[in-house]
Formats: sequence, C-alpha cells, structure tokens
Amino acid sequence: MLRPMTAPSTDPLHLTLTPAQWQAWLDSLCELPSGPAALSAAERPRGAEPMDAYALSAYAEALQSAEVDGELWDTYSDLELEGAGDDTQAWQEIRAFYRDRGYVLLEVRGGEGDEPEEWIFAPELLQLLRLSDHL
Repeated sequence: MLRPMTAPSTDPLHLTLTPAQWQAWLDSLCELPSGPAALSAAERPRGAEPMDAYALSAYAEALQSAEVDGELWDTYSDLELEGAGDDTQAWQEIRAFYRDRGYVLLEVRGGEGDEPEEWIFAPELLQLLRLSDHL
C-alpha cells in the first residue's frame, strides 16, 4: 500500500505532494519501449527518454492541470457519466468514479497559483514508478 508523502494526508487513495516532490518524481521517470519506469540516470539504458508531465499524462486515468490539458469532458463522456452542470461538478464525479474503484488521487499543492494539480493513477502504476521511493 502506498504511504502519504506529506503529513496532512493519511488516506492512501489521496496523496498530497509539494511541487518539489512532484518534480523530483518526474525527474526519476523515463520512457522505455516496455512503458514508463523509475530509474536513476545510471540505471537508464541508452535511448531511454526522460518523462515530463505531458508524457506522464498518457498514463493518468484523468487529470486537472494548468500544464497539461486533461480533456475533462472527454473523460467524463468516456466514463458514461451524466448530469454535471460545470467543470467543477464534472471533476468531482470523475474523482468519485475512480476513488470508488481504488484509484489514487495525486494532488500537487503549494506552488504558484490557487488551484492544485490533480492527477488520478492506478495504484499499481504508482508502485511500479516507485513514487514512495523517490520523494
């Protein structure tokens, strides 16, 4: 089970990171032919591409980010959800949909701007990408 990265959250399905923790984790990620991996620079094979938030977004189930377009309404429609009147309500329904299925909300708080980054990942992916080991 994943453990929270910051003291305020004790919910393993809701991790809160600082921008520095988020960046340190992103810096540990690379893209291999088999998919994403968390490898140190010394461990990375030649040709392994570093990952940024945009590349990582391909592996997120859903996201709200100032840096990457999460295509909120496409995700909402793909999940066959109905009735949201605005972006906020749609995002709340998406979050609930994935939480009910055991997915992890990864929230980045404390950076510039008022809104946190929010990314939803399968817990198995976060374990594979060694989130708890690299922050």
